[in-house]
Amino acid sequence: MTLRNFLFRPTSAQVLLVTFFMGTLAALVIGLEQTLHSAEDSIRPLLVVSTFLQAGVSEDQAKAWGETLRRKDAEIQSLAFISKDQALQEAQKDPALAKSLMILKDNPLPASFLIHYSDRAWLERSEPVDGVKGSPEVQEVRWDPQARSVFRSLQQWRAWLIRFSGFAGVMLLVWALVGMYRFLAMRARPDLLLGQLLLGLCGGALSVGIWAYALRGLGPDAGVYRPAWFSLLPIVAGITVAIGCFGWDSNEME
Repeated sequence: MTLRNFLFRPTSAQVLLVTFFMGTLAALVIGLEQTLHSAEDSIRPLLVVSTFLQAGVSEDQAKAWGETLRRKDAEIQSLAFISKDQALQEAQKDPALAKSLMILKDNPLPASFLIHYSDRAWLERSEPVDGVKGSPEVQEVRWDPQARSVFRSLQQWRAWLIRFSGFAGVMLLVWALVGMYRFLAMRARPDLLLGQLLLGLCGGALSVGIWAYALRGLGPDAGVYRPAWFSLLPIVAGITVAIGCFGWDSNEME
């Protein structure tokens, strides 16, 4: 079979279209994963628990309570103590609060802790502050339930996307084994496999090109898509599909 006949046969066009489709699907999966990851990073700073202590708790008692809490709860990633004086300095930066505070003789603001929990605590616990509420040293606990809800939704979408990607990857590899078996069993010529691989490379490259063109059209918003090694996955998917097509394309290639 000459190169011209190989390229202009109907099956070659089908292989090119299938590899292009699978490459485009891989590019879409990459884009979705990066978008979800960027949204997750933007919501993560809001996942903080503000714990206000009782007015009678001294600074030493507050620090001791914080160390005890850290030892009891392995899900606490960081714990920042804010003294009464620090809270007053921050409040005085607000002109409206500064006027009210000037009237008062004593500092009415309590000491507090900013607690950052692990993702596991935000995802699995009914409330991330299970070990904080009810403590006699604690006056009030504040955290953003809406931010937690958005974070959990993003995590669920990313988990679903990872499972889908893994399933698709396994299916593609199993499919490609058919083509590789045919080649390794010497039941097809190497030049035909090379031509099939070139078709897969072209299909994947077209997917990458269209993806890059779409990102350029986004302008500054394309900054959320950080190019990395996995940006070549559309090409890898195209080549893998081409090898798979090499198996069921046996009748026309001989």
